[in-house]
Amino acid sequence: MRVIAALLLLFSFFCHEVPAFFPQELSQLWKFPVNEAMAKTTGSYTSGNVKVEEVYYKSRPYKNKEVWIFGYYCYPLNGAEKLPAVLLVHGGGGHASLSSAITLAQRGYSVLTIDLPGKGNKRAVSRSGGPDMDVPILLRTKPSLDSNYLIHAVSAARNGITFLTRRKEVDLHRIGMVGLSWGGVITLLTNGQDDRLKTAVNVFGAGYIPEGCTWQDIFNQKSKADLEEWLNYIDPKNFLKTQQSPIFFITGTNDHCYYLPTFQKSYAEVRAPKNLLLIPNLRHRFMPDTQNMVWLWLDTQLKQKSHFPIPHLYTIYQRKDEKIIVAVTVESISSLASATLYYAGGNPSYWTSKRWEAVKGYYENGVYYFGLAPDLVDPELQFFVSVKDSRGAAASIPVRSILRAKLPEAENAYSVCSPIKRMYMHEPPYQIIGKNGLTEFNVKQVYFSKKNRGYYLFCPWPIAPGLVPASRESL
Repeated sequence: MRVIAALLLLFSFFCHEVPAFFPQELSQLWKFPVNEAMAKTTGSYTSGNVKVEEVYYKSRPYKNKEVWIFGYYCYPLNGAEKLPAVLLVHGGGGHASLSSAITLAQRGYSVLTIDLPGKGNKRAVSRSGGPDMDVPILLRTKPSLDSNYLIHAVSAARNGITFLTRRKEVDLHRIGMVGLSWGGVITLLTNGQDDRLKTAVNVFGAGYIPEGCTWQDIFNQKSKADLEEWLNYIDPKNFLKTQQSPIFFITGTNDHCYYLPTFQKSYAEVRAPKNLLLIPNLRHRFMPDTQNMVWLWLDTQLKQKSHFPIPHLYTIYQRKDEKIIVAVTVESISSLASATLYYAGGNPSYWTSKRWEAVKGYYENGVYYFGLAPDLVDPELQFFVSVKDSRGAAASIPVRSILRAKLPEAENAYSVCSPIKRMYMHEPPYQIIGKNGLTEFNVKQVYFSKKNRGYYLFCPWPIAPGLVPASRESL
C-alpha cells in the first residue's frame, strides 16, 4: 500500500495540468505533457567553483517533429545537498545567458538558462528547435491557435521546470523562475499554470498586450475575430488571477515595449502575494542594479523566507500654505534606508518620453511625507513612491494622477485618481484632496476643459459637506 501511495503522489506531482476551473477551450489549448524526462548532456566543465553542463531536453513537438531545448545547467560544486533552483528565460532576440547562470550559481543556486524555441531575428546562435521567435509568430492566431509561439515557449519553460525536478541537486520545494521582456510574458503564463514554482520574477512583461505595446500597429491590423482570439486564448491576462506563487513585477517607467498602464493593470489583477518596483526614466534595459534586485528577491523567497517592503499610499492633503502633501506608510521587516517620490507632468500618454523628477521626503511617527508645489499640477501630474530597506530591497506604489479639479464651490480643489491602468485614461475611484486628507467622491464622469486647464468632475450628488458637484450648465 505504501508503494502504491508513493506512486500516486509521484504521479500527481508530475501531472500539472491547467487548473480545472479554466474554460474548456483554454484548458485544451494549454494542455500538454510537462513530465518528459528525456534529457541529455553534451558537454561538462567547471568555471571556478561552478559546474556547467550543456544539456538538451525534449519539449512540445513542432510540425510533427521532435523539439529539443538547449540550456546551460549550472550549480556550485561545494553547495548544500539540496539547492534552491531557478529557471532563467530570456527575451526576444536573446539566448541562454551563461554568465547570468554562473553568477546565480555562485550565490548557491542550481540554475537552468535556456535558448527558447527556434531561431529568428538576432537568434542565429540559438540551439533549440521549434518555431522561430519572430514577432509575427509571437502575435499570430493563424493557421491555428496552437501555432502561436508562446504555446511552444511555455511548454519549453514547463519542461525546463521538469528538468530541474529530476536533478538530485534540486530542492523540489524551492524552484523559482525569472523572465525578461517576452520571457516575462512567458513567466506570467507559466506561473499562472504551474504550481511547482515557489516564486517568480517578471521583468517588463505584461498582460493586455494589445492595449498598449510597441506592436500596436500589428494588433490594429488584426480582424476583430483574430484580436478576440488572441485576447481570450493567448494573452497573459487569462492567467493573472491564477498566479501560483509570490511574484515580483519590475519595469521601467519609460519602457517602450510594454507600456506602464497595461503593466500596472496586470499587476493589479494578481491575487497571489506580489511586489512592484518601478524604475524611473528606465526604458527597456536590464541594468546591473535591476539584476541585483532580482537576485535579492530570489534570496528572500527561496532561502530566507523573508519579504520585501510594501509601501502604501496613506493619504494626500493640502496644507494651509497650499502645498500638496503625499503621505506613505510602509510594511517592512527590516529598517528602512530611503523613500523617494517621483513625479512627471502631463496626462496618461507619451509614457516613453516622460521625465521623472525626484522628491525626498521626511519621516515622522511611521509615515513618510512628501511635499509638492501646487503649480506642478498643471493641469495634472503622475506620481509614485519607492522605498528601500537596509538590505537594499526596494518596492513601489503604482502610478496615480493628481488632477486640478473644477467644482463650483471649490475652484482650487485637487483630485487623485486610482492607479492608472489604461492608456490615455483616468479611472475611478476619484478622491478630493482637502485640508484633512482624501474625501471620497462619487464621480461618474470626467471632462477636461482646455479653456480652463482643469478637469470637471461630474457626480450625481455630493459626498462631502461643502462640495457641490459640477453640472454641464456650469461649464
